[in-house]
Amino acid sequence: MSAEEIKTTYPFYHLDDIIAGNHNLIDKGYFDGNTLFDWWKRSAREKGVEYLTNEVIAMTLNASGSQVESVTLATGELIACGTVVNASGPRAVRTSRMAGIEIPVEPRKRYTFIFDAETPLKGDLPLTIDPSGVHMRTDGAYYLAGCPPDDDPPVDYDNFVQDHSIWEEKAGPAIAHRIPQFEAIKLINSWAGHYAYNTFDQNAILGPHTTVRNFIFVNGFSGHGFQQSPAMGRGTAELIVFGEYRSLDLSPFNYTRIENNLPFTEDAVI
Repeated sequence: MSAEEIKTTYPFYHLDDIIAGNHNLIDKGYFDGNTLFDWWKRSAREKGVEYLTNEVIAMTLNASGSQVESVTLATGELIACGTVVNASGPRAVRTSRMAGIEIPVEPRKRYTFIFDAETPLKGDLPLTIDPSGVHMRTDGAYYLAGCPPDDDPPVDYDNFVQDHSIWEEKAGPAIAHRIPQFEAIKLINSWAGHYAYNTFDQNAILGPHTTVRNFIFVNGFSGHGFQQSPAMGRGTAELIVFGEYRSLDLSPFNYTRIENNLPFTEDAVI
């Protein structure tokens, strides 16, 4: 959409510094991640999946190093395994190192803000990704915004400290600039979370390791994890059960590209 087309459909934007934008009108929307995850978990239990509340602290490989034979839990139990799936988010490399494997995934901090507007928009605010890196959208009765810090280093795994200057100096001003009607807004809630950031190409790492063949990756989504998880989960299940992807060919995401230094770069990371 040209700036004029955007102005006609969404007259609340300030567009003097915008040439064009891209907006998908097909199946657009957002969902409650916690509710969807809970539904998946309940559905899996009904199909016989057993969940353990524990922590894996070590893995034992066979003599040739080609297979994980068991995992050790923090409480001391050993669990024999046919397949190990590494789906441990920002802690992915901590898990892979138990099998002697390095992967380029680290925790990067991202900030989320819930705010109210003195003069709300008459309709919903579509997901808006500003050139500043700040994104915003309607979130129920309020609005949600988020952004990375300008300085974006890896952080400690337990570092969830909120930096309020991000709101005051970056997110708030960007929101007011892009939507002048939001000049008077009130922060309702905020938190910091972690991206499982793939420093190699910011894209998912899937499939088995080349040497430890029963160690499967589902890592490095760089902020797209929950969005992509239905497809990635089905593909991983097919790989385990059938030895191949059947619904979608997810092989471009396979771990082998890391070893072969063939990045499959994802540019749309916010």
